[in-house]
Amino acid sequence: MGAPSRAPPTDPKRKAFVKATHFLGIDIGIGQGAKIAVFPDVHTVEAEDLLPTEEYGDGFDSFADALETRIDQFLDSRNLKMEYIKSIGVACAGILRSDGSFHLVQNFRHFNGHNLKKRLEDAYHIPVGIENDANAGALAEWSVLKLELIYWVFGGGWGGAWVNGEGKIMFPSVDWDGEDDSLHFTNEPGYAIPLEKMILKTLFAEVNASYELFSQIIKEELKPTGGVITGPGGNPDTIRAETILSGPGRLRLFRTLVGDDDFYERFLDSGENHLMSDPSVAGKYIDKLSSMRVEAAVNTDRLYGKILARGTRTLLKTAYDNGMPQSLPICLGGKPSYALPYFGPSAQRALARLGILNYMRPSVIDERGSNANLIGAAVLARNICQG
Repeated sequence: MGAPSRAPPTDPKRKAFVKATHFLGIDIGIGQGAKIAVFPDVHTVEAEDLLPTEEYGDGFDSFADALETRIDQFLDSRNLKMEYIKSIGVACAGILRSDGSFHLVQNFRHFNGHNLKKRLEDAYHIPVGIENDANAGALAEWSVLKLELIYWVFGGGWGGAWVNGEGKIMFPSVDWDGEDDSLHFTNEPGYAIPLEKMILKTLFAEVNASYELFSQIIKEELKPTGGVITGPGGNPDTIRAETILSGPGRLRLFRTLVGDDDFYERFLDSGENHLMSDPSVAGKYIDKLSSMRVEAAVNTDRLYGKILARGTRTLLKTAYDNGMPQSLPICLGGKPSYALPYFGPSAQRALARLGILNYMRPSVIDERGSNANLIGAAVLARNICQG
């Protein structure tokens, strides 16, 4: 059904009195919900609101209706009208089509095939830009550093982007044909990069860990869905990188290193121990254990860093063939990336041994305490407004 169309801000009766001054940024999350913010400039959040996931409804139209209603209420509460908004930028999980419609959104499959960009343009009569959230985060990073860079975000998976010196996303995963080999390693690193099981077994052995136990942990996770452990293209000799290189992947490594030993539990309180089974929050407790030099956590991060270096080498080899300059900075965003002080030294040492000089650093947006996806949405809004 949808919300009724709003009067265009270019209505001649309004044009003489109203000057658009702000951008509207939207970050459609799969956790808390959709964050909405107004920006007088792309790096300044004037006000922010949230549409919780429980209010998304059970279909695309119910979500879009709820989002438009929340936008109107939010602007009203700030004494702003849509006429003051120059353009809208949207950051979202998943893969898009070139017309801005949702192509593949794993967590909200009922979005697939629908076009939020057009829906918002029809509702508000202003330009709307939409982008994958990792790409949006990369644009936010570029908007501060203004140099060619690699951006990674570790969450439920391993997302990323390569941004050139002019702020263009290279090899975006748009209009994906469903074939693994058509995804560029820089844009879908966690899903597209293979990790060889034989090499993993060697790396696991270096920290006295059992790859067989790790495999068993994965099989137990996949049992309810009937899934199997294979790499890109269904290769049985590899696994997808994000099986390890992600927030849930780091927890899998920790569980492998711990095995049946509960020694680590004495360093956490009862509430923290209870939450160690939840991959969305367990990372900060692994951080705590690493900072206390608990052996299982320290070895988890040593192993994570070594495996990340292997994945990085695979990514860079392909990227160099496509013209990427050497030694670009690698900026890490997302909550699991806060563990960089723990797995970073191991990764940098392993990269150096492989002859790779790229340096991993925390996201400048994260360091400012800002939301990279929202800032990226504002950058999208500015870019589309400028044409």
